[in-house]
Amino acid sequence: MKVLLSGYYGYGNFGDELMRLSMEDFFKKYKIDYTIALSKSVSKDTISRFNIFELIGSIFDSDALVYGGGGLLQDITSSKSFLYYAATINIALIFKKPVILFGNSLGPVRKSYNRHILRSILRNKRVYLFTRDIVSFNYAKRLNSNTVLSCDPAVRFLKTVTEFPEKKFDLILIPRKAENIEKYIILKEYFQNIIVCPTQEGDLRTSLLVSKDLSAHLFDQPNDTEGVLRNILASKFIITERFHPALVGAYFGIPFISLENSKAERFFRKYTKSRKPFAKDLIGIEERILALKQEPLYLKEILDKEADESFKKLYSLLIKLKSFRS
Repeated sequence: MKVLLSGYYGYGNFGDELMRLSMEDFFKKYKIDYTIALSKSVSKDTISRFNIFELIGSIFDSDALVYGGGGLLQDITSSKSFLYYAATINIALIFKKPVILFGNSLGPVRKSYNRHILRSILRNKRVYLFTRDIVSFNYAKRLNSNTVLSCDPAVRFLKTVTEFPEKKFDLILIPRKAENIEKYIILKEYFQNIIVCPTQEGDLRTSLLVSKDLSAHLFDQPNDTEGVLRNILASKFIITERFHPALVGAYFGIPFISLENSKAERFFRKYTKSRKPFAKDLIGIEERILALKQEPLYLKEILDKEADESFKKLYSLLIKLKSFRS
């Protein structure tokens, strides 16, 4: 069995790189041959996602296309990225290759033409969906019976973490939107030793400005996945505008507040009815901080179980697809 593994890989984004590491660990453990599509080719086992000839050749040579996690099929970030991933899937389907969306979320898709494309993809019986949130699952299940509720792939990597740094920071702040810069000044009232830690290159400028306002430490290497993870684990509290730092917090029992992130709210709906870890703004932040410090969300056991079951289902599916093609 040989697969082409694709996703938003190769850009140093914290969550995407955690998912990539998890997927590669899975393929290596089960001796599944794979090629990975990156932002640029770096070895004989990688291709450039932007080289159309390499991409088509790798799809043709593979037994399946696997999208390993993330919210790829949405056009909120960019309609171009949505069309790229949709086109890659359709190329695979033209070659009659199965497509597996493992640990993916779907949408939001705002443009009507893009919604038509998405529905067309999901209805194809060569597409297999492992959706990581309830909303995506309910939507996909209506269109395709090959749909199961899945883990976020990053959990597989988090399970391997055995060394934990000393808790050096009272708060780690992961900002995103520039318009929130001035709002964060209130955090000085509740936390003393703060580190600002962007998890994507595009958030670095905002993080720099926030760190200056808060007189906080700045971790200015968002491409250093292990460094970002160390800083999260070295913190007593997390406030984040990105999804995966919240997942890390829930996995290790570090209290967190996820700000303005519908992706996080959709994902955690499977595990908790509490809305305390999710906020639209910093109004009433003191009450949330106190409540979450007393009773943080701690999901390691359930996330581990879900990840084990999801990756077993993925392996079984790959074996079944291999037997069909033999």
